[in-house]
Amino acid sequence: MHEHSNNPERKLIVRFFSSIGFIATLVMGCIALTNSDYFLFFTLICSSLIYAWALSVYKNLEKSASAILYNLYALMIYLVLTGGAQGTGPIWIFIVSPVTFSIRGLKRGIVDIVLFLLAVILAFYCAHTFSIYNYQPDQFPYRVIFSFIIVAMLSGFYENSREKYNQKILALSKKNELLATIDPLTGLPNRRFTMNKLSEFKLALTKEQTPFVLILCDVDNFKKVNDEYGHSFGDEALIHLANILKQHIPNNAVASRWGGEEFLIAIPNVFNAKGVEISNKIHAALKQFPVNTSSESLSLTISMGVVQSHESDSIDIDIKRADELLYKAKEQGKNRTCSE
Repeated sequence: MHEHSNNPERKLIVRFFSSIGFIATLVMGCIALTNSDYFLFFTLICSSLIYAWALSVYKNLEKSASAILYNLYALMIYLVLTGGAQGTGPIWIFIVSPVTFSIRGLKRGIVDIVLFLLAVILAFYCAHTFSIYNYQPDQFPYRVIFSFIIVAMLSGFYENSREKYNQKILALSKKNELLATIDPLTGLPNRRFTMNKLSEFKLALTKEQTPFVLILCDVDNFKKVNDEYGHSFGDEALIHLANILKQHIPNNAVASRWGGEEFLIAIPNVFNAKGVEISNKIHAALKQFPVNTSSESLSLTISMGVVQSHESDSIDIDIKRADELLYKAKEQGKNRTCSE
């Protein structure tokens, strides 16, 4: 089955075709019984039972899909070989291409259809050679095969277009999903993404006692920076700070733009002391690497509040505690870290 279909779609396709196959073969089996064609009746009833089984195991997608297709192929070969009802059996093979491509996708579908076509050619040959069924006129098998190839090519072209369209939609969806969780200025995760991460960290703390630390940061005197150097320089300062944060936090940590000139860092598997150590490294890096543009240079400073999450507290309370420590750092002179 093609890789671009998600599981709900694939299950729907399999359930649809297995249901249609079950109903169609059951009805045709009953018709064959009324026509006293007992062998065809037995064949169609067996086929309907296989479709019913495929429907019952549709959650096992590959097994159900294979049952649908190979049952369909076997039934079509039988109809070609025997002529079906008054020689109309081969007409049914034209449903094979759309069903195959819908279930298998383009690449795997082409392989299955080529093998099926070879089997159809062999069935026509055997029907003629062993006098199983005499198709009239003699050109009938060739016309059926040629028509089947055209239908298969058209179905393949449609499936190719559909898969490309699905790929574009999937790529656009992923891009939109990414844009919805990324701050466009700094490239850091935004508040929405970070809240989801904090929920994961809190769950790990509750279930597995995995600690994590929060560091809430705020740029000192940022309004003054904007007023004196301009908003473009202020944007460059935030980007510079974001890069410093990314460079000095662990790989499993999350640094995010919390809002305006505020940033939130979440670090799993560490305790409060490690959070303070990381914040001191960030202070040192900002002192060592000022914000430089073609015309301006400024050593940016930030104030930080560091807290270790408590299992009994909500995420909002954790952040409130960090915020209180952040403002304590501001009151003590800024460019420093306060922790519990």
